[in-house]
Amino acid sequence: MNINRIQIAANLPPVQYGFRLETISYQERLIPYQGQTVLYYQYVMGSEAESIRVVPDGCTDILICCDPFRPHSLLCGTILQGESIRFLPGATYFGIRLTPLQNVQIRPLPFRDLINQQLPLTDVMKGVGSMCDAIAEKETFALRIAFFEQAFLPLLLSPHTSSELVDYCLQQIYRTRGTVTVDQLARDIGFSTRYIRKKFVETLGLSPKQYSRITRFQHTLSSMLTSTAAWSNLATEHGYYDQAHFIKDFKHFSMFTPMQIHSLIAEVAEKTMIL
Repeated sequence: MNINRIQIAANLPPVQYGFRLETISYQERLIPYQGQTVLYYQYVMGSEAESIRVVPDGCTDILICCDPFRPHSLLCGTILQGESIRFLPGATYFGIRLTPLQNVQIRPLPFRDLINQQLPLTDVMKGVGSMCDAIAEKETFALRIAFFEQAFLPLLLSPHTSSELVDYCLQQIYRTRGTVTVDQLARDIGFSTRYIRKKFVETLGLSPKQYSRITRFQHTLSSMLTSTAAWSNLATEHGYYDQAHFIKDFKHFSMFTPMQIHSLIAEVAEKTMIL
């Protein structure tokens, strides 16, 4: 199997419109390291804001609350459908979004135990409490990134240990923007669909079908951000059977219809222009 991890990383980061729309002073920086891409971001919750709308992306996030009176850190697994996640009003958060490739490098427990979970990072990864405190004490986004690179990055860039089969399947899922089927993967690599599903769940906590659906949704969402095409044309472009299938998937993953998402994205764009 020809594995191109740089190609896999190039298909990220995913879209999380809620962070831009529902927070203050949102900023992000995407940095590649030896072919692996890490997304850093930071935002401030409004004084009365308590939640952010989040959509599935297949990634794992490390979130560090930088409030000096309420410091804490979380390891957040991917969600499987859209929801609102609560945060502390008025607090500054520093985040690191990890792709499936980096996920396997910090594998502290089975990934199925992280799905739909926000767990205290110090309970999952021993000995990181002081490093998280040090990040929270830094005064700027750039300084927090620099400290994370020094303290955490060697862990993320340790020798790759995930299944070559899973890596290859991830590459094909990204290459086809989530439209490849498990049957097609099985024919391509010569393993049964049951075995592929087993290895996928062991590694990522998701079945290949679930991950493909999330990837297709994310690519469609990205097209809404970058394309001038009418959203009604996106169903065919991204492999949905029909408009009903398209709308059903969007409501499942985002809690909104495509038209509502389109309006939210327009609001994000307007807010970004103002900022």
